[in-house]
Amino acid sequence: QRIVYRRNPNYWEKDSNGKTIPYQETMICQIVGDQNTSYLLFKQGKLESYGPRPEEVDEVVNSQKNGYTVYRADGSFSAPFWSFNQNPKNKDSQYYKWFCRKEFRQAMSCLLNRERIIQQTYRGLGDPCYSFFAKPNAFYDEKINLKYRYNVEQAKELLAKAGIKPDAKGVMRDWDNVPVEFDLTINASSSTTSDIAQIIADECSLVGIKVNVRQTDFQKIVEMLTSTYDWQSLIISLSGGSIFPSQGSNVWVSYGNLHLWYPLQPKPATEWEARVDWLYNNASYTIDKVQAKKYWDEYQEIYLEQCPIIYLVSPRSFYAIQNKWNQENFYYDNMYGARTEYVFAQ
Repeated sequence: QRIVYRRNPNYWEKDSNGKTIPYQETMICQIVGDQNTSYLLFKQGKLESYGPRPEEVDEVVNSQKNGYTVYRADGSFSAPFWSFNQNPKNKDSQYYKWFCRKEFRQAMSCLLNRERIIQQTYRGLGDPCYSFFAKPNAFYDEKINLKYRYNVEQAKELLAKAGIKPDAKGVMRDWDNVPVEFDLTINASSSTTSDIAQIIADECSLVGIKVNVRQTDFQKIVEMLTSTYDWQSLIISLSGGSIFPSQGSNVWVSYGNLHLWYPLQPKPATEWEARVDWLYNNASYTIDKVQAKKYWDEYQEIYLEQCPIIYLVSPRSFYAIQNKWNQENFYYDNMYGARTEYVFAQ
């Protein structure tokens, strides 16, 4: 239920007065498995800090008089994304045949109503994510962005191009006359992701596609991604953000162990993944920034065209900390999160 850290008397760092840091003899990290419980404990003063969910932000901000201070960062470096399993282990499944067609993935992007997600799920506290690199990335370019945005008619056209058309009752059916229905796996502990998944399912139902939302324990999702590969589609977020493009080398190249849609490929399964591998490796070792940008530009364009993952929304983030702590040296931003190394009791 908790981890107790004890002060190391031999730690080398000292303050300006020559006194050994840290000052406290113990630090207790409380392990709380449910965010509703964490919020309650924070309001009771039993947790020192808390990151509110979108639906809690108004209450948290308006209740600062209760003995804490709220900080805000404009947006996260990472954003949740929607991905589709293209692992040939599932090649006998009908969904595998759909997911391997880029027009299908592009159509799903066109059914993703980010503005609705921002308003209904994030209470307006977010921005649609249309780029592949985050803005602080060294090779972010505002001109390189996603073409497949919310557009129901475009989605229908792309589905038809993939061989999927509605029947007389409006149900989308593929070239084998199989109705299009698949699972969307999400982390069971996230109410925000649950709301997003329900919006996606609702938007897809409007064009005759049935999406079954499956809430699953996070550790089970990790097992699905790294071992069993038996998921269909999912929403997940990779922690942290890429300030330089070569961060995340286990994800973006085809041989990476977390190349979500088909990891550890013995050789690139598609021509576009082979090209991405080449661009990634050459760009990573190119010193000339002008030449490197050419590689990274094409790299981004390929991912935004192929849509193996579809970024959703970049949320604005908030952090609350109890006022019993002197916050003169406290800092919070979207790169490093909360910096509490030099926050001391008043």
